Amino acid sequence: MENKVWYLRQNRLFESANDSTVDASQHLFETCLYPRKAYVFDQGDPSRLVYLVKRGKVRLTRLTPDGKEVTVAVLGAGDLFGEETLFADAPRTTHAVCIEETLLCSAKADDLFALLSDSPALALNVAKVLSDKLLDASATMEDLAYANVPDRIMHLLNRLAAEHGVETPGGGVLLNVRLTHADIASLIGSTRETVSLELSHLTKAGRIAYDGKHITLPR
Repeated sequence: MENKVWYLRQNRLFESANDSTVDASQHLFETCLYPRKAYVFDQGDPSRLVYLVKRGKVRLTRLTPDGKEVTVAVLGAGDLFGEETLFADAPRTTHAVCIEETLLCSAKADDLFALLSDSPALALNVAKVLSDKLLDASATMEDLAYANVPDRIMHLLNRLAAEHGVETPGGGVLLNVRLTHADIASLIGSTRETVSLELSHLTKAGRIAYDGKHITLPR
């Protein structure tokens, strides 16, 4: 059996929270195991649930007016998403799909909002999450304005390595997340064909190691 309290303590929502706060909050959360490629929610979904990732990976995507699916974020253990429902009763603006088998905790937005109202420490944690997402969005906009495609790719890979990286025996960092070339293109504002070409160039230049499935960043 998965230990709900242990996983809650590992999540950014409960960072630096005392044991009594976590223990008193666990009844608000339900745990559910999602298979690979399962949708957690769709764009336009009116549900008001907030999700904590216990293990696995979740990709957030947005469907553009012309029907193109754009990847906006990749989340892993310790992350939370769907927090926009805490502050507005509005339909979802993204899709959430599991990249691999994923274990999630969910809580009703109203229950979680009441919890935050009683706990300044947890409210501050949510504010930090929102701030980090804003900084990521600002960095992406700056890349789009000033950086060339290879640099955009490397900035993204370095960020993913910090969030999902695993040390390798050779001293590099393996990105423990599977993204298609189209996913990478969505995240950096490019095209799949350009990303494929630049990944090949980066591999030949020794800036990354890429076997067609996994990317490793050398130290």
